Amino acid sequence: MEKVLEKVGLNKREIKVYLALLKLGTTTSKAIIEKTSFHRQIVYDVLETLIEKGLVSFVIESNRKHFKASDPNQFINFFNKKQQEIENQKKEFKNIVPELEKLRNKVSEIQEATVFRGVKGIKTLLNDMLNSKEVFTIGSSDLEAEAFKYHLEFNIPQFHKIREQKKIFFKVLLSEEWKPRVRELNKMKYTESKALPKEFTSNFSINIYENKVSMILWGSQPFGILVKSQEISDAQRKYFNILWKIGKK
Repeated sequence: MEKVLEKVGLNKREIKVYLALLKLGTTTSKAIIEKTSFHRQIVYDVLETLIEKGLVSFVIESNRKHFKASDPNQFINFFNKKQQEIENQKKEFKNIVPELEKLRNKVSEIQEATVFRGVKGIKTLLNDMLNSKEVFTIGSSDLEAEAFKYHLEFNIPQFHKIREQKKIFFKVLLSEEWKPRVRELNKMKYTESKALPKEFTSNFSINIYENKVSMILWGSQPFGILVKSQEISDAQRKYFNILWKIGKK
């Protein structure tokens, strides 16, 4: 019996006081204290809780409270009240689910960073861009970089050929030192290119596409980093758009 009462939501002290009242009938707190062996403050607190739940009532006789256990059938009302509270909580929770989902998505977004080295590694990064719908690039200005010369001759032409076949839009910013290359790129399909002032010269390139950002540092031993993060790619895309306004065709 006590296990059942515990399952329906009463704690052990409430159960003991309630059962004591059923056996004692209408009685004072003193009798309950003696029956349960609880400290009087515990009995007072438990009685207050049981009254709130509608399982105990009291009358005042000769300026003293006399307590009485409610009819056990009162538990049906207790269950109905509890069920209504659960329904209300369910409705309240449904209202905040969209906000919780937003928080979860922010935290659970997969963020990855992978390093690629050498000629094959850079080629892998170029090929990965071919799986997107559009690519935004802030290109390297290192005209003498050995690895860049190699890729410009052997891999980058193939990259653009496949890109045009797949109709992947390409926007690229290069240093004004590369103006001939800017004009050359603007002749390609699905391509826009602009030149930036010399102050923006660098020896690495940044490629922004989908939820990814790849950074390639050119040199005799080139390496690249591929970052997978919607937050970072969005930020880099905004940065690109600012530079695009500065660039000139």
